[in-house]
Amino acid sequence: MSDQLSLPAITNKHQTNKGLVKWIKYAIVPIVIIGSILIGLLQIQAPRAVDSSAPLDVFSSARAMEKLKVIAKEPHPLGTPAHDQVRDYLMSELVSLGLSPEIQKAHVTSDVSSKFSEVSGTIENIITRIPGTDNSKAIMLAAHYDSTPNGPGAADDGVGIAAMLETIRAIQASGPLKNDLILLMTDGEEEGLLGAKAFMTEHPWAKDVGLVFNFEARGNKGPSFMFETSDQNGWIIKEFMKAAPYPIAYSLIYNVYKLMPNDTDLTIFREKKLVGLNFAFAMGYNSYHKPMDTPENLDPSSLQHQGEYMLSLTRHFGNLELDEVKQEDRVYFNVFGWKMVSYPLSWVNWFTLFGVLLFVATLCHGIYRRRMSLKGLAGGFLITLLCSGVLFGVVTLLWSILKSNVSKTQLVLILKDPQVSIYYLIGLLVLSFIMIFLLIRWLSCYIRAENVWIGALLLWLLLCVGTTIYLPGGSYLFTWPFIFSLFGLNMSLIMREGAWTWISVLFAAPGFILFTPIWYLVSVMMTLELAGILAVLVSIAFSLVFPVFCTLQKRDIRATHDAMVQP
Repeated sequence: MSDQLSLPAITNKHQTNKGLVKWIKYAIVPIVIIGSILIGLLQIQAPRAVDSSAPLDVFSSARAMEKLKVIAKEPHPLGTPAHDQVRDYLMSELVSLGLSPEIQKAHVTSDVSSKFSEVSGTIENIITRIPGTDNSKAIMLAAHYDSTPNGPGAADDGVGIAAMLETIRAIQASGPLKNDLILLMTDGEEEGLLGAKAFMTEHPWAKDVGLVFNFEARGNKGPSFMFETSDQNGWIIKEFMKAAPYPIAYSLIYNVYKLMPNDTDLTIFREKKLVGLNFAFAMGYNSYHKPMDTPENLDPSSLQHQGEYMLSLTRHFGNLELDEVKQEDRVYFNVFGWKMVSYPLSWVNWFTLFGVLLFVATLCHGIYRRRMSLKGLAGGFLITLLCSGVLFGVVTLLWSILKSNVSKTQLVLILKDPQVSIYYLIGLLVLSFIMIFLLIRWLSCYIRAENVWIGALLLWLLLCVGTTIYLPGGSYLFTWPFIFSLFGLNMSLIMREGAWTWISVLFAAPGFILFTPIWYLVSVMMTLELAGILAVLVSIAFSLVFPVFCTLQKRDIRATHDAMVQP
């Protein structure tokens, strides 16, 4: 009996090993994609709520919640008895903290925007000041204590007021600040930012403010985002990243928000040239300005997140020199959980230029190795556009059919209740992925995977250049996935054709990590009414792994061909 294996046995063993390697590679694809999406989701979480047994110098959402239950017991819009009761309660709470609050009473007419142009009213701002040990400029914490007639206003904006009371208590427990601290509880915000206008135009302390932090809400749960800054935010962004223990912020949001007609009290402060930051949470939109905006329906983690921002930033900036706080604007975004990256806005053009040159070099590399062509580039680009267009059309059609077949009540739940909308969002993502997979397998039959890849990256190049020009704060969303994917494409060109195309999924990971929060923000803040736009964003992100789908089919074709010609 021979100890040596026969040639057929060696061949079968080799084929088995190749098959095993093949399936390992295929398994890596969904693992990396799903893993990258999960990492992206880690960016959008609130810290755990802290109970009332926490040390006195720590912010406790449980302690703040006790205050909130009184503030948001019932609706308390401007000019109602309930409003006066909340005003008196807040005055007594501030006095019990050893402060000397005052009421600024003024008659104000709003001129923020056309929707508020005819609104006027008599407001009663609650203001107090805590002297610092060596003041440079004062820090101001701002939130509004009035509600709409339709809801108790637990989240909007009772959270900001309750967090302010708990923050002051914690600061007093840990010792004084260097800078003065001004507390501004504005009135008439829901009527048209009346209280903020009255403070900035009539109160003498307005000129003393060096920084302002404003707190808002557009739902009753979810993490709190720093969604707006003042201009020339470079210094404050760098310090914010140092100070906040759980920061979530994207310069893309700020750039988009500036294009929208929305206003908060910070709108007034910015118009008067104050430097500041704006914070809000936005999940649970079905509670916004509704009767269900109660303390019982509020997520304590959202209150904790607002309070963590308020306390940590007050302590940090309260001990800094605030005479010079303006620097060049910065691009900023989260990457892993609460870890952020930022760089000066002036760097955006250089990163984009690098991406353009790398794209040209990659195309030349592919043509040199006879793996790409200009005709193939055009074909890959058209496939990418067609995929996005088909996805937009189909999802928009399906959404229209769904809306016409559900009741108005059901539609409101789908759009605004996160416990319902999440399933529709997951369904949208799964449907989009299946459609993309099938479309690319069909459309790329006669185009090399590398041409599909470079064609998809041509769209990314255009988006990168476009955002650099028109939305520089959002350029990071396209620049970094684009550059990483180009590195992956060049690596695949060095290897045998088809052997390393699957590596595109590894270099697409940054794209999925950065895009996941954007999917979340579009679905939560804009609702699924923008289902078609959301599907296009999914298509753009998945275009980074188009070559994986192409490779799967081409390998199947080659395997079939080899089997047919094998003797």
